Amino acid sequence: MGALEGALESLLISYQYEASKKTLVIVLDYPDKAAGADRAFLRLRFMSVSDFHRVPGTFADLQRFKESYSTRETPATTVVQRVDIEKKEDSLRITLSFGSFGDLAFVFRSLWAESRSARATKTSKNTWTYHDVDDGKPVDFYDPFA
Repeated sequence: MGALEGALESLLISYQYEASKKTLVIVLDYPDKAAGADRAFLRLRFMSVSDFHRVPGTFADLQRFKESYSTRETPATTVVQRVDIEKKEDSLRITLSFGSFGDLAFVFRSLWAESRSARATKTSKNTWTYHDVDDGKPVDFYDPFA
């Protein structure tokens, strides 16, 4: 649960809710970087998800995102602004608030977290490339766990 509490001000890269599998995967650009890293990515896989709600925010262009989102599809910057967790009998209810983007609210029973650190190199005026800190392999910023 520490990863959730440390997620404040993390950039939302993507999320994918799959009702049939009862899973929600959220990828964040996480502020807790390893030594020598320029970026840290965090993938949160929520399992046994129920009662998923995408609460639309005030930014009209972002209201189209319901069960999935990728920052690749919009120039907007969306960060985690609040994390509310409520313990239930055998599960947790969570609300992740993203300001004008809105909220993600759901119930889940288990959580699996994975991180990946990368070094960044500026290759042109507005272009960066990323490489894994441990093995040097290229990392796609928009899909860092591919």
